[in-house]
Amino acid sequence: MNKILVNQEELNFTENDFPILIHGEEGSGASLYTVTLAVNLYSKNLPIVFLCGYPMAEEEFKKQLDEKLNENKIIFYTKEKVSEFKKSVINSNNEEKVIIVKNIELFKEEIFDLVLPKDKIVLSGDINKCSFKNRILNTKFKTKIFFSALGNFTFKLLQKYEGFFVSDDLKGITKVIFR
Repeated sequence: MNKILVNQEELNFTENDFPILIHGEEGSGASLYTVTLAVNLYSKNLPIVFLCGYPMAEEEFKKQLDEKLNENKIIFYTKEKVSEFKKSVINSNNEEKVIIVKNIELFKEEIFDLVLPKDKIVLSGDINKCSFKNRILNTKFKTKIFFSALGNFTFKLLQKYEGFFVSDDLKGITKVIFR
């Protein structure tokens, strides 16, 4: 399993880190980071519902996993299966599942409205391309990770696949370390 570092120290996400926003333009590393975060949460036995634009997220997840995939712990949906994703979220216990939406820019605002009230959400994608960008920017996230500039948040260029990590307790440079 790949590791996530912040300021050169391994970070293991906990339930206190939610909700989480991950922003990055294509090729910035935000997608890999999101999948690595999902593997990290999965390894803690947190059940996950994962909506993504394309099947490559599930393929990368399986590649990083050090064990056989337990389909009772994570369910993947692509943009072609949005209605099934919506049913799953509506029927899920609020405290029970982590809801991850990767490639948020590919989905309608109704997906944002559906997941926002949930306790454990991760929104990931190119927020600059979202038609509801201002609503996302006005939402309080406990943890924000920026691989690209967003709104008033700009920064000096980092190395590829590095981002800025900002939470109440921790700030710094974050990246994925390949196993």
